[in-house]
Amino acid sequence: MFFTILFKLFSTEVYYKGIENTFSLYDAFLSTGAKFVNSETYIWSYIDAQKHSSENILDFAQQLAIDLEITKSADFSNKTVSNSFTDKTDIIGTCAGDTSVCVSIQLNKDKLQKSNISINVINKAEYQDINDSAILLEEKFRKIGLNPKVNTCIIGCFDGKLDYEEMNRISKTILKDTKAKDIKSIYDNNLISISAYSPYIDNTIELEGTRLNMNIALRYNAYENKTYIWLATPVITIEY
Repeated sequence: MFFTILFKLFSTEVYYKGIENTFSLYDAFLSTGAKFVNSETYIWSYIDAQKHSSENILDFAQQLAIDLEITKSADFSNKTVSNSFTDKTDIIGTCAGDTSVCVSIQLNKDKLQKSNISINVINKAEYQDINDSAILLEEKFRKIGLNPKVNTCIIGCFDGKLDYEEMNRISKTILKDTKAKDIKSIYDNNLISISAYSPYIDNTIELEGTRLNMNIALRYNAYENKTYIWLATPVITIEY
């Protein structure tokens, strides 16, 4: 059974301050002693059809793929699916090291539905500075007049099952190290999920009048006999 934080990122108006510092996020991850599994940088933006033509957005996506040096290996694909409602293009491949990239564009033909572009970068080899990667990609979006939203996440694991007390200790240590305030929590025998606000992290959203910029989750996976940890800013956007 999977759990996800149900923040309405795409349908709720939220306020982003922009990425300036995720260094403490990785410091907090190191303090847990977890093994690194992968890191993820996800950036997306709505597209204003009055400012950006379909051709310009497609050209921008192609240039992103070139800038990221996506290689045309066996797993490379560049596909467009069109119907009466939308044109959707996905460019999928790998770049340096064990890094997978997906550039996705959805151009909706219904003017009431917003179009969007996103890029997802997942690094599985070793930790790299996701803050630098996020800033570079964010700048590329802004250069063509887009207003990107940025999300970063570090995933790690522990061998075996951590008991509730140990998971709770780890989560509390992260909150202490980042001087974060616990805003909303879910506690279960095999799951801990905490949404928090840290003054050390500038990638902040405001949801229903509350500022959030960090999401912590720990869950035991019985199939793999591992306890996974997710540490994200501002929120975890993947199933866990």
